[in-house]
Amino acid sequence: MEPFTIFINVVAIILGYFIGSINPAYIFGRMKNFDIREKGDGVAGTVNAFKSLGMKYAIPTGTFDFFKGILAIYLALLLGADFVFAQLSGLAAIAGHVFPFYIKFRGGQGMATTSGILLAYLLNYLLTSLEMLIFIFIYLIFVLAIFVYVTKTGIIVAIIALGLIGYAAFLYYPGNPYNLFFLIVVVYDMSVSLYDTIKGKVIKIEDENFKTHWWRVATRPFAFLFIFFYIIFDKIIALLIIGIVAIAFITLELTRFLNKQTNDLLTVKIKSIFKKGEEKKFSSMTIFLVATFISILLFDKDIAITALTFLIFGDIFSKIFGLAYGRHKIFQKTLEGTLAYFGCVLISGFILYNTIGIPILILIIGGIAAPLVELFSFQLNDNFTVSLISGSIMTAARIFGL
Repeated sequence: MEPFTIFINVVAIILGYFIGSINPAYIFGRMKNFDIREKGDGVAGTVNAFKSLGMKYAIPTGTFDFFKGILAIYLALLLGADFVFAQLSGLAAIAGHVFPFYIKFRGGQGMATTSGILLAYLLNYLLTSLEMLIFIFIYLIFVLAIFVYVTKTGIIVAIIALGLIGYAAFLYYPGNPYNLFFLIVVVYDMSVSLYDTIKGKVIKIEDENFKTHWWRVATRPFAFLFIFFYIIFDKIIALLIIGIVAIAFITLELTRFLNKQTNDLLTVKIKSIFKKGEEKKFSSMTIFLVATFISILLFDKDIAITALTFLIFGDIFSKIFGLAYGRHKIFQKTLEGTLAYFGCVLISGFILYNTIGIPILILIIGGIAAPLVELFSFQLNDNFTVSLISGSIMTAARIFGL
């Protein structure tokens, strides 16, 4: 690389940082003789400008914050910076917004700036081909509509949208030079949104049983490791691994059944291990392991993976969204929890279709069956019924040539 080119590239990044560090929310606040970071939510950004200064100042703040990342990239290209360094200039603008040097490196979150860069990248994808446009209007809008109805909370919907769009970009535009930078911005936006969700306690669950056993939901995604073992190893190895873990859990359960003191210790004194009602029966953890073993043993690989994926992640979505946003009871479940389960099926099904190649019709049949089985399980444990029944239905569909 020529010395002059290196110089231009360095200048482009520095320029991007300085453009990003221009913070209208802070400047307008100082014009009103206060530090906007001491008002509202404490963030020097568009939302706080609206809350603390009003629409008159929020509009120019939002407009400049939205376009300054794009402006940094455009100016870098005009200067003759390499493509990569031009994109880095845009990222530097985000850094400048978040860490402006003249106000002790405490600015805004950069969400407006990242939104502008994301839109520019999306337009590039759309101009390349129409796959992203079809994905957004046929699939994404439908998925997001479900979670808009369930949560009525934009930030959660934004997290889901960002994750799916990020995945779609790599799926439909492999090798596109913007992909890496698009991913960086998507991950940043998702991280900030997740932080705001947790900090703002957007998801509030008052259920005492959940509060005691929250760790069982939090660790549930790790159950996907069993599916991962099945993907990379053959069926025998996967069954051996799952079987060993299942036998360990069954042994523990039988031990507490046969020994009252052990049972009291695990279910009464240490209440966080077993749920209420599991004192005299197998826990959902053990039942899940048994169902996983049977599913892998009986079903074709793609069907077993699909059924278990629906079970693992659908159960998480159903439980969290049902407890946090459930407004309409259906049997022992809620409409919102069931819709969240179905939304999760749409998300995971889309990924499964593009990774393991399961036929779309079989996937749709299984995707409809899983949340319905979960809803109508009644007294049966859905950790057992969902994968086995939905897997059986998908297997029947395959046998009948669907």
